[in-house]
Amino acid sequence: MDTKNLKIKILGIAGTPIKNGNCQYQLQEALKLAESTGQAITELIHLGDYKIKFCIGCDKCLRKVHKIQAEAGFNVSPVPVKEYNCSIKDGMQELHQKMLDADAIILMAPVYIASIPGQVKTFIDRCRTFVHDFRLQDKVAMAMTIGFFRNAGQDTALDLMRTSLSALGLNVVSYGSAAVSTKEGLGIPIRETRFAVKEDFAGAVMMDLAIKKLVRTGMHIKAGKMVLEK
Repeated sequence: MDTKNLKIKILGIAGTPIKNGNCQYQLQEALKLAESTGQAITELIHLGDYKIKFCIGCDKCLRKVHKIQAEAGFNVSPVPVKEYNCSIKDGMQELHQKMLDADAIILMAPVYIASIPGQVKTFIDRCRTFVHDFRLQDKVAMAMTIGFFRNAGQDTALDLMRTSLSALGLNVVSYGSAAVSTKEGLGIPIRETRFAVKEDFAGAVMMDLAIKKLVRTGMHIKAGKMVLEK
């Protein structure tokens, strides 16, 4: 089997209320790094461009998965769910399909009170079907975050995102990437640039290492899956 021209598709999800800010800039840089390996094609989406309602806890996604399992067998993985599996029809219809079409997912969110913004948690909650149907099991993922101060919640934000991505069935392949958007992480704005995160050298190195591991692992899984299927 020829894998010389094999590439993975990476979906970058910007989960920040701010359009064209530091988070989106850093995610764009991460995707450029991935493309520079020659082994990835990328797409960036901003959650702010989608209408996403709260999960209402109706359990319809879970009941649909159980119904399919009863017919196909409870040992079948992934569960052969063929359509959008949520009772709420909104922007998540498109987002679910984009996640299924990707080989790798990067979730970027800023630090909000040592955690993540509510919009990102709502997005995660609305991905509940993937917890039960395992349709993301052969995909890789990583988390990225930016804080206003150094050591001001980046670890807890990354931990929450890593745990959530893992719960969705994704293979989280790195600790993630954290950076700051102020001078030396002291909360002092860098007024000479719109994107102060560019000045965080340590954050850039962390991102470079994480992205390269994401691409490498994603390639291994995709190539291995192709061999097994053949």
